[in-house]
Amino acid sequence: MAEPAALPSPVTALVETLLNEILAAAPEPARERLAGRAVAIVVEPPGVAFSLVGAADRLQVIGGVEEPVDARVAGSPLSLGAAMTRDDRSGLQLDGDATALSDLQRALGEAEHDWAALFERVAGAGSAGPLQDLFRRATGGLRHAATRSAEDLADYARDEAGWLPPSGAFEAFSEDVARLRDDTARLEARLRRLESGDA
Repeated sequence: MAEPAALPSPVTALVETLLNEILAAAPEPARERLAGRAVAIVVEPPGVAFSLVGAADRLQVIGGVEEPVDARVAGSPLSLGAAMTRDDRSGLQLDGDATALSDLQRALGEAEHDWAALFERVAGAGSAGPLQDLFRRATGGLRHAATRSAEDLADYARDEAGWLPPSGAFEAFSEDVARLRDDTARLEARLRRLESGDA
């Protein structure tokens, strides 16, 4: 498998700014647990990687996998988002020390942050409303797509269920076939006896 590409430095700088803004609002013990820990994150697709390295009460974001790391996490953007927001790791591949990832999730999860102010500082004045609206629409669209997919799957299962035999029907059919086979064998034996004049 090819080594993932390093996340470009302008993007790592933005991610570092955002993460440290969030961490600033986290309780001090949660931030302290990150010191000296390193977590590599591989986003597949598109196959890019970056490393989060804890230093004092900050995170340094480095493009690529900065060895040595305590943990390496790989997954799609959606599965990585689910892991950070809902602690759902089902779609992730995790190698190394899982407590390093848990400490990172805990620190980010315990932060009580003013997202509107963060958007304003990072993207400029007046950006909070449109960015939050865009985020709400994107999450609403994903939720709608997931709901629609589940409904389509349920409809498909209901339609296909009509083609499936009811429970126990196959066993009964098998018994009928076996009985027919035995009856046919007995009938053939009787016909042979009649033809030979033994009956």
